[in-house]
Amino acid sequence: MMTFRKIFSPLTIFTLSLASYSSTQANGFRLPEYSAAGVAKSNALVADTSRASAIAYNPAIMSLLESDSDNIFSGSLIHIQYETEVSTNNKTTQSIGESSFDIPGFFIGSHISDKLSFGLLVHSPFGLETEWPTATFSPFLGSTSLEPKLSRIKMYNANFNFSYKSNETSAISFGINQYRLLDLQFNSQASNVEGTATGYGWNIAYINKLNPDTSVGIHYRSAVQARATGTAGGVLPIVLDVTFPEMLIAGLNVNVTQHLNLELDVEHTGWSVFDNLNIRNGLNSSTVISSTNNWNDTLTYRASGQYTIKKHQILFGYAYDETPQDDAHFSARIPDADRELFSIGYQYDFGSFQLETGLMLVKFKDRQINSATTYVPKSEPNGTTAYNGNYQSDATIFSIGLNTYF
Repeated sequence: MMTFRKIFSPLTIFTLSLASYSSTQANGFRLPEYSAAGVAKSNALVADTSRASAIAYNPAIMSLLESDSDNIFSGSLIHIQYETEVSTNNKTTQSIGESSFDIPGFFIGSHISDKLSFGLLVHSPFGLETEWPTATFSPFLGSTSLEPKLSRIKMYNANFNFSYKSNETSAISFGINQYRLLDLQFNSQASNVEGTATGYGWNIAYINKLNPDTSVGIHYRSAVQARATGTAGGVLPIVLDVTFPEMLIAGLNVNVTQHLNLELDVEHTGWSVFDNLNIRNGLNSSTVISSTNNWNDTLTYRASGQYTIKKHQILFGYAYDETPQDDAHFSARIPDADRELFSIGYQYDFGSFQLETGLMLVKFKDRQINSATTYVPKSEPNGTTAYNGNYQSDATIFSIGLNTYF
């Protein structure tokens, strides 16, 4: 049986590692890659009862995994290479923010009894970094008070789950999420706004093996609101309420043949909560900066498969990811676009542990913004001529992971 010391020692190490990372490559600033198999299978794993690394996508799975050991560990290191640029007035400018990131994550769990299991997942479900040089967007005409510079979110989620095995073919889990924002920045060329925050939410998941070859899974994560406190210009105390969206994933997993397994997933992300960012004076609650986003809820469609020959598995996947950001409220701080994800990977079973690898290519659609709403200096730039231009982004993701029972 695990002890809490065994759990929180690796948690401390991984938290310090996560503090050094930020990125964005899913819809909005969502990061759905939780494991190496997730990278290899385009994150279509919510109904996969065959691997420990799928628990990050559906915690109820930990109750149905068959093993002679009581304890489960799944860890991964995900490397992201992300770049974005904008072409305006015959000039192309690339974001000068960090473009290469290493993201660690892990799950560790234990069967408390034949029916009850407990687990801890540490990962980073959201992240963002863009940084634009001065005068990237000429409509600001030298007024640097609102011209965007650095936008950053660095955070991690500690997710504690209990799973109950109701019978030999189904289980349900319930968990608590702690979102910890380690670095939140919303800087213009003239001033810096930065802070930290903590917020809490919950999640519930279900898995059912309809028959030996077919399973269904569903996982819901609640929205999480975190109140960030920090400073503007290093002096003025500020307050900012940041709401992270709810997420609902459902999937069907089928063994087509003895060797081939396929899964189809759909995810709904409640981005409509990301409407207005109001940075307030911490002394009198007056508005310091206001940004209107009015994002839309999105759907992501995922398909994955694995082909098994003895101890070898070839993993593959595809996903189509909608952007929540419409042209009417487009912001260069998060230059989002619809995208396609193509992935492949490999797993080898060593007996006592499995080694997984994954490679994903993210193909963003070019985003051409041609607003007719004239930007007025020192006013809201989102959705105006201030951000007119052609935005291009691309991302490559590589991951390696380890699953074991002990």
